[in-house]
Amino acid sequence: MSDLDEFKATYFDECSELLNELEEQFVAIEEGERDADRLNAVFRAIHSVKGGAGAFGFSGLVGFAHEYESLLDFVRNGKVELTDDVVTLCIKANDLVSDFVDAARSGEELAEDYGAEEKARFVALCKGDNADDDDDEDGEPLEEFDIEFTPVLVNLEDAGNDRDGWLVEFTPHRELYSRANDPLLLLRELAEIGEIDVKVLLGDVPTLGDFEPFAVYCTWEIFVIGEDVTEEKIREVFEFVEGDCDLKISEQEAREEEADDLDDEDVPSFADLAAEIKPKETPKPAAAKTVAPEAGGEGKSATPVGVQSIRVDLDKVDRVVNMVGELVITQSMLNQQMDDNLKARYQELVRGLEVLGQTTRGLQDSVMAIRAQPVKSVFSRMPRLVRELAAKTEKKIKLEMVGENTEIDKTIIEQLSDPLTHMIRNSADHGIESIETRVENGKPEMGTIRLSADQAGGSILIIVEDDGAGVNRERVLQVARDRGVIGEEQQLTDEQIDNLIFAPGFSTADAISDISGRGVGMDVVVSNIKKMGGSVNVRSWPGKGTRMTLRLPLTLAVLDVMLVKVANCPYVIPLSVIVETIQSSRAEFERLPSGDRVLQVRGEYVQSVDLATRFDLVTDAEEENRFVVLCETEGSSKVAVIVDAIIGQQQVVIKSLEENFESIDGVAGGTILGDGSVALILDVQGLRARNNHRNAA
Repeated sequence: MSDLDEFKATYFDECSELLNELEEQFVAIEEGERDADRLNAVFRAIHSVKGGAGAFGFSGLVGFAHEYESLLDFVRNGKVELTDDVVTLCIKANDLVSDFVDAARSGEELAEDYGAEEKARFVALCKGDNADDDDDEDGEPLEEFDIEFTPVLVNLEDAGNDRDGWLVEFTPHRELYSRANDPLLLLRELAEIGEIDVKVLLGDVPTLGDFEPFAVYCTWEIFVIGEDVTEEKIREVFEFVEGDCDLKISEQEAREEEADDLDDEDVPSFADLAAEIKPKETPKPAAAKTVAPEAGGEGKSATPVGVQSIRVDLDKVDRVVNMVGELVITQSMLNQQMDDNLKARYQELVRGLEVLGQTTRGLQDSVMAIRAQPVKSVFSRMPRLVRELAAKTEKKIKLEMVGENTEIDKTIIEQLSDPLTHMIRNSADHGIESIETRVENGKPEMGTIRLSADQAGGSILIIVEDDGAGVNRERVLQVARDRGVIGEEQQLTDEQIDNLIFAPGFSTADAISDISGRGVGMDVVVSNIKKMGGSVNVRSWPGKGTRMTLRLPLTLAVLDVMLVKVANCPYVIPLSVIVETIQSSRAEFERLPSGDRVLQVRGEYVQSVDLATRFDLVTDAEEENRFVVLCETEGSSKVAVIVDAIIGQQQVVIKSLEENFESIDGVAGGTILGDGSVALILDVQGLRARNNHRNAA
């Protein structure tokens, strides 16, 4: 990969982050948080995308982003009101910017008029609020760019030239304009951090025949005054043009007025422009320079600060994760080689292995923290989806999000988008009732979908809950029988009926639409979640709503487990789902009329699954010497897993079963133990569901 390709890859990574930030900002703006900080953050994001696009010659992206940026600038300055229609237009513009970025990344060419309608609306909005200024006395529009520039000193009113300040000598390179940068915006930024005097120098302007329209022939001397102005803040203003200009910043003492002999009528006032500028907070970069005070003075020298973050390719992190996994396996192998005699003879070696174990665990936690990201990167896409679904279904729906800062493995986050999209579509289309129906049932017109994330032990719980009509169990059961999903005489519990919505090809929609009706959405949810080693459960309350729960592992790499044996075959159960262990001789089992056993635990009857029976294994272990592992699944439901022996707790490296073999009900994956043998990782929720299905059949 060439240096240019690496720079482009970095730019596209930054674009992804900036587009996510735009989504988050507009979620807040839609909710009414339309303060200057939000608008400034949106403007900075678009400006950053445009600046990088100009550097790489992505002309289509530059042109669209420039018009969008102009609209945002008018909004920031109060010249265009930020109405709901303007917000909707901006959200659509974010989609188009994303399309331009994707096209630039893949090398595809979009149509020349792609985004032309939105660009025309940008221009119309900007001109609409300035119609009086654009028309002359006869009502005819003035010629565009009909402006004369004069190389004179421009003074702010009360600029305070009797104070010390900073002299900025700004000499743009000729290609500044072609890279989508605008000196006027830089001057406005400077005016927001202090009071300025600007001097324009036009020494190199060629004759008209040699004039290049997109070249820069001006240089500027800018005197910046303010109590809080520092070299750091000034350099932040010019950070987007750092490679496209020569910049010199020096601290200056109070200077004399240079234009006393000029006629006031010949000096255009910059104060009128500055009066329209609203102050904003300048962003703090990750790596910044600060001005440290010296003895006898303040702000006299700049002291560099170390870089606070770096960008690392994910493949490199994955290699480290894999190495940590191999280290965990090696540590397990060493521990297994240490029998009681060796432990007694080599106590120092035992202590060394204990230290190695602690260090390995600390290394694993640190590496997992590097891969962890907040789920808000996925959650931030959902408000727009809900808004679009509400418009299509003609319903009033609001989305509440909780726990979006919960961190989860990046690999899992990347696979969450499709399941969440299908679940929210299902809630909006089938769950939330129409406005008329809600009013008749005494509910508010506005339906609510609640999306939340929380950490529970070694798992992440993501819940999609609505206050709609709930699952129509009679209709679900009838459709399932009509389509052969279940038998005609098969009897199911309410929970089993609710979970039928995840069956392949199942749908209760009367007509196929672009929202639902083909019966593939919820099946995708189960398939994708199982691939991630997770599980999904639905619970519904007729007339009150439905809750769908995703249980996902914190990471797809290393897992804390309980190692058990059945018929001399090793199995592992995730430690996060285990409640307690009970010796079979002390367990109270009861028989159901069907012949199945249930475990009575403190007055509660719990379904039991014998692993030997489940996997058709022949065990010679005596019943009273076996063990029961009580596990908890979604919705606080429990299941008792019966095993021959409990070996102990340890960490294992998760290996995908589907990639190396095929999917098996009740099995989440595999792992390699310290002695080199392969053990299956049990999916307790899958075991319980499989047992339910067998009993119902």
